[in-house]
Amino acid sequence: MLDFQLATPALDRSVSLRRQVTAQAMQVFGGWGYREIQIPLLEHFDALKQGLDEDQIARSFRFVDRAGNLMVLRPDVTPAVAKTYAYQLRGLPLPLRVSYANKVVRIERAFGAAQVESYQLGAEMIGREGVVADVEILLVVLEVLERLGLRRFHINLSDHELARHLLSSTGAPRRIRKVVEEAIFSRDPDEVRRILNDLGTRLPYIDAISSLAGLEGGLQQLDWIEKRLPTDRELKKRINYLRDVEGALDALGYGKKVRIDLGELDGPGYYTGIGFSVVSEGASRRLARGGRYDNLIGQFGVEAPAVGFSFSLETLVELLHPKMAQGSRRRRSHEVVAVDSSDPTVGFEEALERRRHNLSTRIIARKGDKI
Repeated sequence: MLDFQLATPALDRSVSLRRQVTAQAMQVFGGWGYREIQIPLLEHFDALKQGLDEDQIARSFRFVDRAGNLMVLRPDVTPAVAKTYAYQLRGLPLPLRVSYANKVVRIERAFGAAQVESYQLGAEMIGREGVVADVEILLVVLEVLERLGLRRFHINLSDHELARHLLSSTGAPRRIRKVVEEAIFSRDPDEVRRILNDLGTRLPYIDAISSLAGLEGGLQQLDWIEKRLPTDRELKKRINYLRDVEGALDALGYGKKVRIDLGELDGPGYYTGIGFSVVSEGASRRLARGGRYDNLIGQFGVEAPAVGFSFSLETLVELLHPKMAQGSRRRRSHEVVAVDSSDPTVGFEEALERRRHNLSTRIIARKGDKI
């Protein structure tokens, strides 16, 4: 049986650190013009399910309310934002930039335990497509990481549309394409080749698709695929788009932080174009994930392109905890103020004076010479 865990213990030092990280991230989002959006934790399942893939539904918590409605606790923020835009914000001028710091509730399995609650920090841009929008989103991610003092990280940049185009070109049924995708996620190029060989797929496509599962990324990965399929116009279009995004970030000084990795394709099924994840040494899982999802809002009846990302707040705090705790001690050493229980006025006056100057203060009770 799985041992279910909440996001953090009830009393934990990371609570205040999470608040610091959230405040800094939201400040960055606001500086780029992303307004904070409020979305409910509890949703009608029938209203939200169009935006959830099978895996998200399987990991969600659903129950029937007193009126007989099937309800769901929000398992992912992005579909909830898409629904909110389609139902409530569709008349606003585009592009619409929104940000959030919200709890999600879903089963996250790891090492025999299952975490239920977690927090996402993120931003979404609705109503704009193209390189400018995608690069802007990546720059927001980079600034948050810089503000938090992180240096040892990199962004893996992929393209879901490019992968789907290659897989569709094989003519394989959807069930088989799913198996190939799983082999790509597992970084098993030999298994990809075996499956495609059994299907009778043409060698250039076998070479191109199996390279997605390889560990060798970078621009050379794009060059290799393009050489194997030089006449595929749609493929060339997607490759050139990735080159444009990577080139813009390189010109802005972030070339060493961004790496093409076409096998970075797992995650929610709603991504349609570029996808990316942020990884760092010392973190137990990805710091952030994002990408373009031009078809998601259409599931709720309003067509609009969109791109966004979300940070895992717990993973950020896990990585930053020692550094931020040290910084907190340097900035705000607590001064102990003793308050005599027989005459507390003097001690509390000293404490209030310290607080008027925004100095950290910790009260201890004293009675005579006894603490």
